[in-house]
Amino acid sequence: MFNFKFVSIVFLSIASALFAQEIESLKIGIAPHSSARIIYDVHRDLKTFLEHYFNRPVQILSAKTFSDFADTCDQGDTYDLIITSPNLAYLAQHQAHYVPLMTYTKGLETIILSKTSSSLKDHPENIKIAGQDPVSYATLCGEEWLEQQGYVPGKNLIYSYYISASDSLATLLLKNQVDLIIISLPNYLKLDQELQNQLFVVYHSAPKPGRIFLAKDSKGITIEEWRNALVAFSQSQEGARHLKATKLEGFEMLEPHALDTLSTIAQKTSSRLTH
Repeated sequence: MFNFKFVSIVFLSIASALFAQEIESLKIGIAPHSSARIIYDVHRDLKTFLEHYFNRPVQILSAKTFSDFADTCDQGDTYDLIITSPNLAYLAQHQAHYVPLMTYTKGLETIILSKTSSSLKDHPENIKIAGQDPVSYATLCGEEWLEQQGYVPGKNLIYSYYISASDSLATLLLKNQVDLIIISLPNYLKLDQELQNQLFVVYHSAPKPGRIFLAKDSKGITIEEWRNALVAFSQSQEGARHLKATKLEGFEMLEPHALDTLSTIAQKTSSRLTH
């Protein structure tokens, strides 16, 4: 005898699973380059756009530190879309199979700040330097420049890392708790003008690869669908507002091998994550 009850239960189970998949939130993971409030505010337009584009809720998530964020990305089962620094993007691609899709046309620039123009000369040894995280791309680039000037970690340079926003690092500098701070240009531009006027730019790097948008096949959305969504976002009013909020210039789509030149800095990042 045909079991209608059994068929009905199977049908309802399948329907429930499909419905749950349809309304399951998409999760955007964003590297903690600023405070949680700033991260949410500047990515609000991306959230709104993707909610309408995919007709499902979108969550904006971050982490307490870059290291925590990298660990979550590399596990590969939390975020559907990530926006992160190039070194962490390389690791996410090679360890968790995310695919690089888009970046900003304006690359990341690193700023090293002091209270005076002669800070490095005044403190030839035991220079105290504050960064946001040992695997922050800006921190790594700033450290690389200092070492190219002949300074040696543990000898001339004493590094410390703070889970704090750029204005908090600037306060440490003004209170003479450190001699130098390393931040990204966007975070420098977010400082109040009065605060900027009290600081001296020791080093301003040339643009390097910017933050990377990566995605993976998840929750019924393919890589190609993610790419199409980001192309549409880059051409939308929401995308224009996002660029204004982030003080960045434009968007550029990426090929899958776009990050291959970053293997060296990614290896240094990986070694720090494992210690």
